[in-house]
Amino acid sequence: MKIICVGYFHGAGGAEKQIIKLANELSMRGQIVTVIALSECKIQYEINRQVNLVNLSDKKVDGIFARFRKFKRVVKEMKPDLIINYWFQSAYFSIAIPKKYRGKVIYSERGDPGDKEYRGVLGIIRKIAFGKIDGFVFQSKGARDYFNKKVIKKSVIISNSVSIPMEFLTKSSIREKRIVSVGRLHRQKNQKLLISSFAKIANDVPEYVLEIYGDGELRGELQEQINGLGLNDRITLKPTCRDLFDKIQSASLFVLTSDYEGMPNALMEAMALGLPCISTDCKPGGARELIENKINGIIVPTNDEMSLAESIKYMIFNPEIAEQMATSAKEIATNHSDQSVFDAWENFCKTIAEK
Repeated sequence: MKIICVGYFHGAGGAEKQIIKLANELSMRGQIVTVIALSECKIQYEINRQVNLVNLSDKKVDGIFARFRKFKRVVKEMKPDLIINYWFQSAYFSIAIPKKYRGKVIYSERGDPGDKEYRGVLGIIRKIAFGKIDGFVFQSKGARDYFNKKVIKKSVIISNSVSIPMEFLTKSSIREKRIVSVGRLHRQKNQKLLISSFAKIANDVPEYVLEIYGDGELRGELQEQINGLGLNDRITLKPTCRDLFDKIQSASLFVLTSDYEGMPNALMEAMALGLPCISTDCKPGGARELIENKINGIIVPTNDEMSLAESIKYMIFNPEIAEQMATSAKEIATNHSDQSVFDAWENFCKTIAEK
């Protein structure tokens, strides 16, 4: 089976990581796989040698129509059996190409389907496009159930996979008095909430520091917030790094403060590492499906400064309970293993391609 996986590779994002893992796995299972980079090609993850990479990103050729023409030309040359899309723009590009050239099309929703961006023209485009897409993959029940029965009938729920090197699964760490968070410095991730919540309890936990790992356009704004609170010596913005697991595993607490997420990779990895975790109840419900409140982590309402601050204090002041939650959280490494997730993907791809 010839498969194209289409991506917008802006950096070390979760969707970018997952589609590359999928491409790698499908190629190792005998499929002929090509990854197409549609806009940027800042790939941060290793691509297997047997996966063909086609880079269509070119700053000299900009605009949606020029991008579509390049994509269409490549697809017509390849004549795949299946195109897998993790981004909506590439999904409607795919179905705009005649079926005899592009084969079947799968769209995997990676964010919040109820986002306000779909209230206008893009929502109309989505309604038309969804009628022509052959199969859908959702990461959570909340995302799937947003849509009508016709879409649900053509869909499956497949979560992200999480894989942690064995050295980290067996490694025991002495907890350091650090709170960590990982994510792009973007409004979606709402690190401003984490900073303001930490500021509320900073005097109650004077030995603790907050480290936020990530890159993005909000670095300056977040640093100004930290400076304004007088917490330069307690809160640090750290860049994305390849040895992230080493950096965060010995922390006392991991916190995710996103307003919306598909299925948060950073949270899944922190849980698999055995970190006590707190997450906002971000739309459309992926975090809530991962965390059973007070059993393997804590869920707090989105954008609720006080609830988050109190939950951080609870975890710090109750270390034995926090460790019990962390031990339970480790089970995610088994429940969301690469094997089970990519078995489901392979089966769904075959089902759609053969229809």
